Amino acid sequence: MQRAGAAPDAPVGGAWVVCARCGAVQASPPAPVQRCRVCRSELERRTGRSLNAALALSVATLLLLAPANLAPFLSASVLGAARVSRLISGPAELWREGWPALAALVALTVVITPILRFGLLAAALGALRLGRRDPWIGPVFRWADRLQPWAMADVALLALWIAYARLSATVPTRLGVGGACFVAVGLLSLFTRATLNKSEVWRRIRAQRPWSRWRTGFGCAACGYLVPARAAGRRCPRCAARLSPRKRESAGRAAALTLAGLMLYLPANLFPMATIPIGLEPSSYTVLEGVKDLFEARLFGLGLLVFTASFAVPLLKLGGLAWFLAAMAGRARGALRAKARLYGVVEEIGRWSMVDPLVIACFVPVMQFNAKLYGRAGPAATAFSAVVVLTMVATRVFDPRSLWDIARRRT
Repeated sequence: MQRAGAAPDAPVGGAWVVCARCGAVQASPPAPVQRCRVCRSELERRTGRSLNAALALSVATLLLLAPANLAPFLSASVLGAARVSRLISGPAELWREGWPALAALVALTVVITPILRFGLLAAALGALRLGRRDPWIGPVFRWADRLQPWAMADVALLALWIAYARLSATVPTRLGVGGACFVAVGLLSLFTRATLNKSEVWRRIRAQRPWSRWRTGFGCAACGYLVPARAAGRRCPRCAARLSPRKRESAGRAAALTLAGLMLYLPANLFPMATIPIGLEPSSYTVLEGVKDLFEARLFGLGLLVFTASFAVPLLKLGGLAWFLAAMAGRARGALRAKARLYGVVEEIGRWSMVDPLVIACFVPVMQFNAKLYGRAGPAATAFSAVVVLTMVATRVFDPRSLWDIARRRT
């Protein structure tokens, strides 16, 4: 396990990669799926990936975001009275009800960030498709990649499905043109991720310079570009990120964020998440009561999805982060591969816990009829959203390579 060494069969030249999970530098053979030789994390998957397809999908997604934001999103009607919403109506109604933090988060994740993410991604991929190698492409693609977890059109797609199922069980509900376009946006965003080979994009932006097995150095945390140890503190020549061998104060910042998330987890599950009319009577529900309502409505698939995303996933994230931090504090060196795999799971699934707050943002604007037939966000919605954000940021600031550094220092 060398930080800047390589296996004896390492090729001459620039065919090198660095693992973001354990920090090991190794040869990069042209395999369909490449895994780290040390921690077995997936480094690159070439099968089913196409930059042309990713470009086409990102451009299509960007174009569909216009009608998704401007056209009618969802409508509900009761006894001749109708309520019609647009995508921005959810954040606007939450703001009006006195939940500004929740409103800002919903607007950021379903309105603003998707436009920024796919605009930057289309610009970077389009420039590469035209054969450009301009210096701005690296930073633009870095920001497009950094915004990916926060562009939650795919999560909001699941939320829209749940909200539609809950509403249609009580009142006649229709999906508008904007809603249909947003469904397409959510699906295309999933396909874009599935077809995009980020490693190939980085190689096209700037190929790795020749690297000797005897050199010491580290990889850029944003793009994996290998640099010598003396480059610490400078800007990455490929993506312009600030270079550092390890994330600064990683354990301390992650511990503070995890502790804050843990403190908010109880009120997020004990207090009402929202109020929604069931049988034309307003009914408040917590996270688990919402799951129970879905099961009672025989929506077993949706109920299982909500239970997983809103209850099991936050517990997994908090438990996983606690395990990593305890291992750091105790300088434990065991189960490193298991920790690397769990870190990958926590990093990937954390954003899906936002499904419940996004469900609320979908149904609140169209359920404002009278004093008995209405929808409202509850006090747990903000606390729950804070848990999601805090654990996502904690995962981001934690450096899993530090776990392997401890093992290396003790060998």
